[in-house]
Amino acid sequence: MEKNELSATGSRNFLTSLIGANEEYVRNIIPLFSIVMFLFLFSTYLGYVMGEGIPASAFEDILGNIPQPTGSNDLDILVAIISNNIIAAFIFLASGVVIGIPPLIFVELNGFFVGWISYTASIEVGLGTVAISLLPHGVIEIPTVILCAAMGMGLGYQLVNRIRGREGLQRYVIDSLRVFTTRVIPFLVVAGLIETGVITILT
Repeated sequence: MEKNELSATGSRNFLTSLIGANEEYVRNIIPLFSIVMFLFLFSTYLGYVMGEGIPASAFEDILGNIPQPTGSNDLDILVAIISNNIIAAFIFLASGVVIGIPPLIFVELNGFFVGWISYTASIEVGLGTVAISLLPHGVIEIPTVILCAAMGMGLGYQLVNRIRGREGLQRYVIDSLRVFTTRVIPFLVVAGLIETGVITILT
């Protein structure tokens, strides 16, 4: 076996262990994950560079769902953050039933919002503070949510294949729910704990 093949096998084995699904499932998710990650990063960049020309009213609904530290204790903030993230992640996954398109739209909108709010906050507190507040939990939360979007895309493809008479939809749904309950939820809980800690320190 060549060096590249060994590296690819090692990467799949690592992801299989990390995600908690069989190797075939991971192999199918990897390209979808890469596509979704690119879309998120690109839309985040757009949100940042276009931030100056977009008023806060454009994101009024989203801003209203962000937990406010003022007047809330740490437990309230933690519960709000974790519950919001888990619900959003599940929507990213389940919405894939519509031919896998909604997860892509959600990822682009969320990426754009992250870029916009990063630009807006950087004006007030500086880009360094924004990075410190986002990176500790973002390195866990963002890939986890993107994984859910990738699984949602895969669900859409599996439904299309089922319509064509191919098998695999039931197995895919079972594997996806297992990944969600055994990996996604714990990762988001950890991210929520970190985010709550960062909020407490910065406020």
